[in-house]
Amino acid sequence: MGIGKKQLQRLLKIAAQLKENRYPNCNTLVDDFRKLDIENNMNIACSAKTIRRDIKTLQNDFNCPVEFNWGKNGYYLKHHGWNFDCPVLFEEHEMLAMVLGARLAEEIFPEPLKTSIRQAVDFQLTYNNPDFLDKAIINSLTVIPGLKANITAEIFMSIFSCWQNHEVVEIKYHTINDLETIRLIEPHTLVYYSNSWYTKARCLLRNEIRNFAIHRILAVTKKEKYFTPDSKIINDLNEDKFLDYDEIANIKIICNHSIKNYLEASPLHKDQSFKKLNDKQILLTIPAMPEHEVIQWTLYQAGMAQIIFPLEMRGKVYAAAQKIAQKHKKEVMSKSNV
Repeated sequence: MGIGKKQLQRLLKIAAQLKENRYPNCNTLVDDFRKLDIENNMNIACSAKTIRRDIKTLQNDFNCPVEFNWGKNGYYLKHHGWNFDCPVLFEEHEMLAMVLGARLAEEIFPEPLKTSIRQAVDFQLTYNNPDFLDKAIINSLTVIPGLKANITAEIFMSIFSCWQNHEVVEIKYHTINDLETIRLIEPHTLVYYSNSWYTKARCLLRNEIRNFAIHRILAVTKKEKYFTPDSKIINDLNEDKFLDYDEIANIKIICNHSIKNYLEASPLHKDQSFKKLNDKQILLTIPAMPEHEVIQWTLYQAGMAQIIFPLEMRGKVYAAAQKIAQKHKKEVMSKSNV
């Protein structure tokens, strides 16, 4: 049952009087609420009929043991062990932030957190009904996060629990070199980066800070040992250097002007900059970027991007392009001879 802010304010006042053994009745409550309107501008004045509905709400929705004492002409609690578990009422901007946050979180977090987030917001919506919350409008707010790494719910929740409780965990890890290794780690952070979940952790085996992709974790064993979160690890998180690759500095690339809109929508670096060279070309400057990403991105532009600094990167792009050409040459030649 939805409860508005005015009704909840009345229920709070009624519950307080019941707790104080003041034996309120419909008429005294009507007078009290009218005075509160005049003196405090609370806008909760109502009729005796509304008060009776409020009493029923306390009984039916909040299990309030309220009865009417005819001798004292008022309501009372049959026992004082009852507490009014009052739902929180939010302002409209708070509810908007909550709904928007949940909508985004649903697409980022895997199950079962995804469902838990949705249920928590749905519970608050039961008691908060701001005018902007129209089902059609909310359904039209769509998040398309792209393809995500496949994560086992049990693995994710185990890592999530250890991160939350600062607990050391043993993991079986599948490395990028296709090896399986056992690591003992302190998961100091949880990071959602480029459509995948990671933990930046201290690897106790090598006594180093490492990033572990959660989709590469094959098994988790909690060790019932605990650690103190390291503020340096947490504060050093940086989206431009998260994966700790060696980076090339001060990269300059001449690009076709048509690429500019794409680069603005999907930046290569938060401090990248553009300079117009002519009507068809721009100069892209990237403060720093991993070497392999520069090569991959340049090749992906299919000739519409040319590295001019550092010079050695031009040779590496050329070598990569030669390998690609050789891999495809045989098939192209065979088709041309048909």
